Amino acid sequence: MKLIAIVVGAMSAAFLALSQGQANGLPLFVPVSGFVLAAILWLARDISIFLRIFMGMYALGYLLIAGANTLASYGLVPQTLGALVPPAFMATASVSFAGLVFGVSFIPVVRTITDLADPYFYSVRSGGENFSWFGRLFRSEGRAAVAMVAAIIATNFVQVGLNIKFNLWYRDLFDALQNKNADAFWYQIWWVFIPLLVFWIIFQLLDFTIDTIFRIRWRQWLTESYFSRWLDRSTHYKMGVAGQNADNPDQRISVDVASFISSTMTLSTQMMAQLATLVSFTVLLWGLSEGFTFPGTAVVIPGLLVWIAVAYSLVGTILTHLIGRPLIRLDFLQEKFEANFRFSLARLREYGEQVALLRGADAEKANLRGGFAQVITNVIDILKRRLKIEGFRFSWQQMSVAFPYLFMGPYFFLERITLGQLQQGAQAFGQVNASLSFFISAYTTLAAYKATIDRLVTFEDAMGRAEVIGTVPPHIERKTAPENALAIRDLRIDLPHGARIVEIDRLDLRAGEPVLVNGPSGSGKSTLFRALAGIWPYGSGEVDVPEGRSVMLLPQRPYIPQGNLRDAISYPAVAGAYDDAAIKAALIAVGLPALVNRLDDDDSWGQRLSGGEQQRLAIARALLAKPDWLLLDEASSALDEKSERVIYEAIAAALPGTTIVSIGHRSTLAAFHDRRVDLQPMDDGVSRPVDLAREPVPAG
Repeated sequence: MKLIAIVVGAMSAAFLALSQGQANGLPLFVPVSGFVLAAILWLARDISIFLRIFMGMYALGYLLIAGANTLASYGLVPQTLGALVPPAFMATASVSFAGLVFGVSFIPVVRTITDLADPYFYSVRSGGENFSWFGRLFRSEGRAAVAMVAAIIATNFVQVGLNIKFNLWYRDLFDALQNKNADAFWYQIWWVFIPLLVFWIIFQLLDFTIDTIFRIRWRQWLTESYFSRWLDRSTHYKMGVAGQNADNPDQRISVDVASFISSTMTLSTQMMAQLATLVSFTVLLWGLSEGFTFPGTAVVIPGLLVWIAVAYSLVGTILTHLIGRPLIRLDFLQEKFEANFRFSLARLREYGEQVALLRGADAEKANLRGGFAQVITNVIDILKRRLKIEGFRFSWQQMSVAFPYLFMGPYFFLERITLGQLQQGAQAFGQVNASLSFFISAYTTLAAYKATIDRLVTFEDAMGRAEVIGTVPPHIERKTAPENALAIRDLRIDLPHGARIVEIDRLDLRAGEPVLVNGPSGSGKSTLFRALAGIWPYGSGEVDVPEGRSVMLLPQRPYIPQGNLRDAISYPAVAGAYDDAAIKAALIAVGLPALVNRLDDDDSWGQRLSGGEQQRLAIARALLAKPDWLLLDEASSALDEKSERVIYEAIAAALPGTTIVSIGHRSTLAAFHDRRVDLQPMDDGVSRPVDLAREPVPAG
């Protein structure tokens, strides 16, 4: 930005020198405004990169417009291209836009938006694999993003310039009709309109193509960024445990991300285009109505139609906001209610068997009716509010059509303006009014956009709070140690609200020594296993894992992802980590030979398999992964004792180097373990280990 500021300042000095002493040179305000632009760019060097792109493009627009007009003043622009040169005042308009962008960068809601957007533009990751050579044109995704936004702004800026030329064409065309000048009429058709039309089509298609590709790439990057952050370091688990789980994170990642990107690009480019249109057509409208008097009086009001448009739009904007303000809250609630209803349906599908066995259809229907009633009630509230807004907006916009003719018609009949000027003024008034009424037209979109921003911000905040849990002392520290044991030192395990549940001063789970952990329900056995696995964030102390050794925890209820059976068995390893022979051998070892020929079948395996089969499949994963310590949290509870024996024998045979640590209540499990540790709640309500192979561990 510093370099751009220097270039703009130097070029402004050059424009000033070249325009001196020349009759048709640049107006003085153009180079002067360039110096102002250079100062603004220098001050804006540290604002959001997303906003700096806009400012950089406006600086480029200033240089191109001022440069083209300078060349035209020296007769260096061919006559056929002269009609396409934007008016000189457009250069100053670029300066106004840059100043406006710099000003809005200090608005809190804009800062919130740019905080969400900026990380993409700083990304150093390569991307664009889905777009052939175009996708690989830039070395990093961030550079590609900057270039594409710049191109989108440029095409929008060109389209505004073409709109101005169309407005001038309207004036000249209707003047030719009024004067019955056939030569001028056909010149306007073939040599002005046709070139303008060709350029308009080209830039419309260019804008559509770049904008679409950019949105796809941004969504791909931001979606991957969110779900990676959500899953990394067990953030999704910590959010649930801590009670900071932003509702329906799946929707925030899938729906809200897409909505945020679409609305950000649509509103930002539209707003900038409307500002460019506003400034440009305001100048034209001011010139057309400079000598108009206020109706019914002899008082001359310079730029009367401009002031009428401003007043008309200001009143409309205030009324629209008063009518539509509740929409922000209603749109936020609608996203929440819709997501809750979808989640209820998805959860019902997941637990379909249990609902059927319990004959729970009536209860489920009642729950679904309640959730859907929230959706419908809120939709009706939104409908009522939008009817008020749309009714007002349609009425307000239609009334504005007659305004320019009402004020300009008398001057046409007095022959103070031509038919072309009347048409030009009417169109310019419409453009100015539309630009000033942008807030009115886009209010419902802005309300939904604000709700989307709020949902993404709360999601990021929830992830941020979860990410720091367990990282600030005191916390459970997981270290590597040279000893050949999974060692617990001064471990204190707490619940999220702060109550202590387990205390262990010292406990070694030695390699090669299978251990059975017992204790009454609620004594903290599963929580202890989660601390050993490194995912429980509450407490203090130390868990030492021998260097280079792995720990795998199998919960009572396995997770089985959607997809083919091969990938479900390989989980959590990525697809292709194990060959089919190893997978089939693991299935046979755990008693699932019927599945060996179904590895390519896609199914909802979490519903297709019984509870016992799911636990067998989870054991098959352990046989493939070959961990050094295997923590089984009642991982065979759905099996009968005979099948459980088969499973433990299969583990012992396939994983002779793996140390098994089990939680279980069956007495038959003792046969598969050399040592037993009981977690016993003491008088203070805290559970402490009693090692039956040794003396009881002293209380901490």
